[in-house]
Amino acid sequence: MADHLEHDSSGRHDSLMPSLAILFSTLLWGTLWIPLRQLDNAGMSGAWATALGYALPLLLLLPLGLARRHQLAAGGRPLLAAGFIMAVCISLYTEALLRGTVARVMLLFYLTPVWSTLLARFMLYHPLTPRRGVTIVLGLAGMLVVFGVGEGPPLPRSVAEWMGLASGFCWGLSMVYIRRAEGSSDFDKTFVFFVFLGIVFLLLNLIPGGRNWATPTAEILIRSAGWLLALGLLWMPVVIWLTMFGGSRLDPGRVAVLLMLEIVVGLVSAAWLTDEPFGAREVFAAVLIMSASGSEILAGNPEPGAGGSPRMERPPPAR
Repeated sequence: MADHLEHDSSGRHDSLMPSLAILFSTLLWGTLWIPLRQLDNAGMSGAWATALGYALPLLLLLPLGLARRHQLAAGGRPLLAAGFIMAVCISLYTEALLRGTVARVMLLFYLTPVWSTLLARFMLYHPLTPRRGVTIVLGLAGMLVVFGVGEGPPLPRSVAEWMGLASGFCWGLSMVYIRRAEGSSDFDKTFVFFVFLGIVFLLLNLIPGGRNWATPTAEILIRSAGWLLALGLLWMPVVIWLTMFGGSRLDPGRVAVLLMLEIVVGLVSAAWLTDEPFGAREVFAAVLIMSASGSEILAGNPEPGAGGSPRMERPPPAR
């Protein structure tokens, strides 16, 4: 019994810093729409303008990336897949936030605990625990409250909302590959993500209804410089590093549930700074979602073998 309690305490300690990193990242993820909308309002509404903001971190990280080219090459397919799929996720999410309503896009994105848990179960062979089931039910209940019971099924109603849903699935898949790229450093994962991000965003912008392709003028660039630098050198590098740090050390389902706090941040910030509603329904939903995150914080890292959970063996590779 003493050994079990000591092991459980160690599991909680090992998962504390990664969990805090993910929770802090929700402050940036939940307010990502602010620099995007500010740039849009300042005239930086073209696809090239947003891609420029996403390229700035790559320029900043490039010297160290070149110095680590051998380590990057050693990361192989899992590292490339993790960076590419997350780039698809963030590009879809960005377009969805720019095209649609912040609250609805976030809520559809946060079906990701379902995808993450299922993907971790079938691709990483992590067990599905009763506690995880409770947190998912609480989170999904909060989303259903926001959509409104009796107002039709909580399904996407526009291209932007379908993008939000698809980005949530891509997030869960990227977390699986981040765990598979366990031999790569957090920097390597962050760098590869930024290698793909600008290109993937431009390609996804070809989906009908996307940004125009006008090149911003010098006047617009000067007027938007502050927000452009904030997006490219503050929001994106910091939030991605925090996500890679936490996502590399926690199982995908736990990361997804902790990230649900972003919904609260997004709903409150959107209600405060825009005309989007935040009434009793949203408050109730926020309480449910925060309860889901709270139950995860109090739990240890539910990876296979952690906290006394039985480890599920991988099937032997096919010969």
